Amino acid sequence: MTVCINGQFFSPDEAKISIFDHGLLYGDGVFDTIAAVDGEIWWLDEHLERLLQGCNSILLKHPWSKSELSKLAKETFLQTNQPNGRIRITITRGVGDIPSYSINSCQPNLIIFSTPLDFPQESTYLKGLSIKSINYSRVFPNVKNLSFLPSVLGNIEAKKTGYDDSVFVNESKNVTEGTTWNIFVLTDNKLITPKDSLLVGVTRNKVIELSESLGISVEKSLIPLEMLYSSQEIFITGTTKRILGITKVDDFTVGNGGIGNLTSKLLKEYRRIFY
Repeated sequence: MTVCINGQFFSPDEAKISIFDHGLLYGDGVFDTIAAVDGEIWWLDEHLERLLQGCNSILLKHPWSKSELSKLAKETFLQTNQPNGRIRITITRGVGDIPSYSINSCQPNLIIFSTPLDFPQESTYLKGLSIKSINYSRVFPNVKNLSFLPSVLGNIEAKKTGYDDSVFVNESKNVTEGTTWNIFVLTDNKLITPKDSLLVGVTRNKVIELSESLGISVEKSLIPLEMLYSSQEIFITGTTKRILGITKVDDFTVGNGGIGNLTSKLLKEYRRIFY
């Protein structure tokens, strides 16, 4: 593995940043994860655009342009000498004075590395996942920021109670997103995805476009938790997940307990067209 820090390349043992970086101390920073499959980096431009919008949203000023970030991400991936990779790009507020609001003295840090990309096993695509509803939400959910504790705890809580993952439900008992994914629900033959209080996923957008190209309209609206319990199909989307069917929510079986026809169709087309 090669690690890029502020445009310079290091081995993992050599790669270091200060313990006083505000990204570590306060979760003050943004990141994004991009898939590289068979040597091709997928939707790098869209991921970088989201990363930079995230920086703007949290008022994180930094010196790197989108073209510079693109070049460094590609070079970091190439240096792994592997066909598939999970490329992570992080921009932190950097080292500065304490406490957290002393941001004027901070010098941002850029960290890029690529680890092996492992998709779910084929049996998982065929069997689907079970998810547990949980009353969590991420801080500034529209920004992929470093304050990721709700997602970590949501995954831990799911595993402790025998589920594969967790879906977040807000105070109004509406579903927003999963720990690291977006959600789609087929109910009354309508395909619906939550409209707000979520990270707008790059893969989510591609699946919406794919669905509409197949003549399947997608509605963005509020999704009460109860809708999941009575839905025909549910699937989730994410960079390293593609499209995964959900067969159980809390104590309720989704549909007939198997992967639905629409989910299977979209996954087949997704893998045919993309990766």
